[in-house]
Amino acid sequence: SVLTDAVNKRERPMFTTALIAGDNVILHALAKLNLLDKVPVVFIDTFTLFPETLAHLKEVEAYYGFKSIVYHAADCKDVNEYYEKYGRDYWSQDIDKYDYLCKVEPMNRALKEQNSDSWINGRRRDHGAERAALPVWEGKKLNPLAFWSFEDCWSYLRKHNVPYHPLHDVGFSSLGDMHSTKKVDPKIWFTYGGERSGRFQNLVNKDGSAKTECGIHTEITKELTLNNK
Repeated sequence: SVLTDAVNKRERPMFTTALIAGDNVILHALAKLNLLDKVPVVFIDTFTLFPETLAHLKEVEAYYGFKSIVYHAADCKDVNEYYEKYGRDYWSQDIDKYDYLCKVEPMNRALKEQNSDSWINGRRRDHGAERAALPVWEGKKLNPLAFWSFEDCWSYLRKHNVPYHPLHDVGFSSLGDMHSTKKVDPKIWFTYGGERSGRFQNLVNKDGSAKTECGIHTEITKELTLNNK
């Protein structure tokens, strides 16, 4: 197992989860391999997530018997302080500043504090766009599901009766922020790029191109992709 290799061959692996289907495959696999006591589980709370996402985090923590390490905007102790300082629509004022405050900086802080040399995450090639040619090992990043399909993920979830995000059952193929995530027609869930087609709705990059990443996997410390030692 590549997950076992990450624990045996690297010193400080960690797993980041957004609690979507593929992430729950990895979480179950870590538990099945008895690795959750060796691999910290990191969760980024953007303060704009669906309430069901936060509830599901508590559900899987109880189910697998672990406690995640939650990171969020550094200058806000909770969602109420975030609203007081930035309002409820900060993302619409400057999406890059929002991404940095609520996603990129907290993720950078997690990597620094955990001093991770193996960042396990759920990105896959069939997500498309910037992820189309992902390797399994990407410097210090580990993409164990790189060559899996969305259908493979669901086959695993069903076969092993794995707890999954409740909003999948009402039409959300992937989950992110409430303001930019929409339901996806089940007919295209398993098509190339279909899973993430409901993400980053009505958001564009500074150059006018359609937004497909929040910055966590495109702006985070470049050294992570320099070496696979």
